[in-house]
Amino acid sequence: MKLFTEYPEKDEQYYYQLLAEQARMRMDNLYQNQERALRDTHAKSHACVKANLEIFDLDEEVIKSELAKLTGLNNQQVKAISIKQGLLAKPKQYPVWLRFANGRSQVENDYVQDTRSMTVKVIGVEGERLEQSHELETQDIIVQNAEIFFIKSIRYYSEFFSAVVESEKAAGKWLRNHPKQFLALLKITSRTPKSLLTERYWSGSAYALGLKPDFDASQTGLVPVEYPAVIKYAFTPISCQPPYQKILFESRPGLPKIPFLDRAKALGLDSSQPDNYYRNELIRELSKTDAHYCWDFGIQFQCSPKMSIDDVTINWKERESPFFRVGRLSIKHQIIDFEKQYDFCENLRFSPWNGLAVHRPVGALNRLRSIVYPIVAEYRHQKRELNYQEPKAEETFE
Repeated sequence: MKLFTEYPEKDEQYYYQLLAEQARMRMDNLYQNQERALRDTHAKSHACVKANLEIFDLDEEVIKSELAKLTGLNNQQVKAISIKQGLLAKPKQYPVWLRFANGRSQVENDYVQDTRSMTVKVIGVEGERLEQSHELETQDIIVQNAEIFFIKSIRYYSEFFSAVVESEKAAGKWLRNHPKQFLALLKITSRTPKSLLTERYWSGSAYALGLKPDFDASQTGLVPVEYPAVIKYAFTPISCQPPYQKILFESRPGLPKIPFLDRAKALGLDSSQPDNYYRNELIRELSKTDAHYCWDFGIQFQCSPKMSIDDVTINWKERESPFFRVGRLSIKHQIIDFEKQYDFCENLRFSPWNGLAVHRPVGALNRLRSIVYPIVAEYRHQKRELNYQEPKAEETFE
């Protein structure tokens, strides 16, 4: 195994075709007889929120010096890395749309154990784009409140997805027969945060930082492909005033510590009524005139082949490769409780493949996303006969 290299999987091209068929079947199973189709995962939107992403004036040599000291990369490897490119090329303020959501494929109560996602759409990003991009001047960064994913390979993903398409019982059986995957799923759904505005979010999957001069996109998924550098992203909640201290994790108040107890009962809720805790919390907190929430935007370098690019069940430990702060994401006071804004949020299209070529998504999970995401998005929009428009950060909903 070589550093900064993604490796194809046996029979990968076959699984692409199979997963495309499974994705269409899954959407039909969920929404064929419905007026509206939601996403196949992260189906429950809480809200879309306007934000700002500031990219700092990076001192590349300082970062490289720290990278050499703190990781296993040698001087030659560090010297060859170019950090100031693409979104990170120069200091700039970008408007952003954020979508907060739960991770499950169906709309569930917010007390149900699940992942929580914050999908970032950076607007006004210029540069050579990925061929798969569905927008012209945006960069999508997909993150959730878990460092890993629970499926380790394309074959496993296809098997599990096939079981999901068959039935919930079949999906449960597959997980029981794959205990490592089941334990990873339990791990990534273990956090039920007090607030999505003070939660930490990771990309889980990896991205290139630059492309080699001889890069050939048609070879990915067929032969090993090496990149100048490979990184992951994270957004870490901090105070918005110096010294910008990290905000520690807090659980939603009232949750029982034993995971399998009745959460609705423990919270004093009627299980027959919907629990929209996170949407209500976002609306309430952002309506305050002094509302201000911030995250450090960080990048983490692969510094050893053991930090797998293709197996996203392997955590890149921060003690081996820390995140370097390259920007700050911030949200301020706003009113978001508009029906038109929620509708706008439901219709937005996100993909890790929407963005600049130098930030190309890499690894097995991301290669799968290039197949599945367009199918789901097109299904959703065709269902509503929607003529999709690229967001411009100038939308109003009152």
